[in-house]
Amino acid sequence: MILQVEAKQIYTLEEYLDFEVNSSERHEYINGEIRLMTGGTPNHNQIAGNLYATLNFALKRQPYRV
Repeated sequence: MILQVEAKQIYTLEEYLDFEVNSSERHEYINGEIRLMTGGTPNHNQIAGNLYATLNFALKRQPYRV
């Protein structure tokens, strides 16, 4: 069996920006690669904010940071 490795597509910053403006999902640009970002929806942000607030309140006066 021969292992085939797909060649990675490398994008310029301008190509990434054009792609991102026309996309319904959010992506990140790392070393020429475009990767789908997790989260990034209003519901995701609300859940993350609620979790942070709950943990921050629960750990008040404890030697921990959220």
